[in-house]
Amino acid sequence: MIVSKKKLEMAMANACLNTQELCKEINMKYQQFYRVANGNNCKPATIGKIAKALNVPVETLIED
Repeated sequence: MIVSKKKLEMAMANACLNTQELCKEINMKYQQFYRVANGNNCKPATIGKIAKALNVPVETLIED
């Protein structure tokens, strides 16, 4: 699964979280988050963690 960077940034803005805060909340290293945010393929569970922390449905973050 591939995350849309633009959609991710909008969801983070709506949740008033920056990258470091989100990484801390989901217990993810910044390097891994950076790869996910920049379009690398990742596991559904990873996107699920991010979506849950941002309080959005997973499909909101997936690239079209």
